[in-house]
Amino acid sequence: MSEAERRTILEVRGLTRRFGGVLALHDYRLELREGDLLGLIGPNGAGKTTAFNLLSGVLRPTAGSIRFCGREVHGRPTHEIARLGIARTFQNVRLFGDLSVLENVMAGLHARHGAGLLATVLGLPSLRRSERRIAERARAALDFVGLGALAAARARDLAYGQQRLVEIARAIATEPLLLLLDEPAAGMNPSETDALAELLRRLHGELGITLLVVEHDMRLVMGVCRRVQVLEGGRLLAEGRPEEIQSNPAVIAAYLGSRRGTQHAVAG
Repeated sequence: MSEAERRTILEVRGLTRRFGGVLALHDYRLELREGDLLGLIGPNGAGKTTAFNLLSGVLRPTAGSIRFCGREVHGRPTHEIARLGIARTFQNVRLFGDLSVLENVMAGLHARHGAGLLATVLGLPSLRRSERRIAERARAALDFVGLGALAAARARDLAYGQQRLVEIARAIATEPLLLLLDEPAAGMNPSETDALAELLRRLHGELGITLLVVEHDMRLVMGVCRRVQVLEGGRLLAEGRPEEIQSNPAVIAAYLGSRRGTQHAVAG
C-alpha cells in the first residue's frame, strides 16, 4: 500500500498538559497513518508518558485535540477509547498475579467484547458463547507472543520478561488498530530485547497493527521503528527517519550529550 493510500488514523494537534505550574507537555503534534511504526524517545521527564496517558485517556488535556479515525477522543474515558481501537501497555507490569496467564488476557477482552451485564446476571446462552470466543482469542494471542504453553500458569510465577509479553498479548487480543507500548523492553535482558524486537516486527508486518513505542533502548528503537519523534522538556524537538534522528545536532545535544554518546547508544 502506497503512502497516499494509507489513511490517517490518529491526528494530534496542540496537545498540552499542565500539572499546576508545571508544563509537562506543550503543543505536541502527531499524525499516524495505518501501518506506521513510530518510536517516541527523550530523556526522563521529557513528556513521553504524559503524551501516552493523554492519548489513552488516562489524563485529560489542558488544551489541544486528539482525533482517532475521524472522531474526537480527547477527554473520553479510557474504556471508550479502548473500544474505539486503541490499546496500550504500561511502564510497570499490571497483571493479576493470582490469576492464570490465560485469565489475565481474557480480562482485557471482557472490557471490549464481553456479553454484557444482563447476559452475565441471567446466565444467558450468549454469555457462554461470548466466553468461548474470548478464551479462543486469548489463546491465539498467547500463541502469537510465544506463551501458549504457559496459559495455565499463574502470572506471578512468570519471569519478568514473560510478564511483559502477557501484557502485550492482552493488548493485541482486543484486535486494536493502534497499539501504544510504554517501555516494553524495561527490565529485559539483551536476548529478551532481541526477541521483543522481532515480535514488534511481526505485530507490524503480520497483524498490520499501527505501533507507537516509547522506549529508552536506542538499539531497539533505531532497529525497529520506521520513524522517530524526540521530546525534550515537554516539547517536540525533532521527527524523522532513524538515521536522520541519529545525526540531528539538536537531538545529540539535548538527549545524549555528544555525537560519540549517540553512536554508542544506538549501536550498543
